[in-house]
Amino acid sequence: MEKITTETIRHTAMLSRIELTEEEERGMTEHFAALLKQMETLDSFDAASVPATAHILSAVNVLREDVAGEPFDREKLLGCAPERDENSYIVPRVVE
Repeated sequence: MEKITTETIRHTAMLSRIELTEEEERGMTEHFAALLKQMETLDSFDAASVPATAHILSAVNVLREDVAGEPFDREKLLGCAPERDENSYIVPRVVE
């Protein structure tokens, strides 16, 4: 694994739009190096037998069949509207 350098920390800080003092850069260099050392443990794990998943739970969407049915009665639906024109609801304007 490649070594974490001060230049790597400066580049990461620049991308993150943060300013670090030299002391903070040294501390971050040590901190990042320790994190990478811990991640080396994962390199030894054989994940070939682990199935790919999109989610950790085995939940599945339950969908009904998409079957065409009888359309709703337009007059009955428009009859519920407080205000309407011939074929549409009339609603207050919310965008100017």
